[in-house]
Amino acid sequence: MWNRLTTNWHFARLLRLVLGILVVVQSVQMNEKWFVVIGALLAALAIFDLGGCNSSACATPTARQRHVARTTKQETTYEEVDEK
Repeated sequence: MWNRLTTNWHFARLLRLVLGILVVVQSVQMNEKWFVVIGALLAALAIFDLGGCNSSACATPTARQRHVARTTKQETTYEEVDEK
């Protein structure tokens, strides 16, 4: 868990954290309770590195993953079948 909190900080993650904090501060000043929840959720997603933009289903493979895929790629062979 500590590793997830301290590594992989990139621009999008920092932007979500800053926006979440700004939403919380503004909503507290304007006494909007629902926006406090939304801002806290946005900040928590950034802190714990969760959310749709980080899921492995959408991620592009790293250089190492591409190299491993190229070196372990097996060639498919086909056999011709005679029709009678």
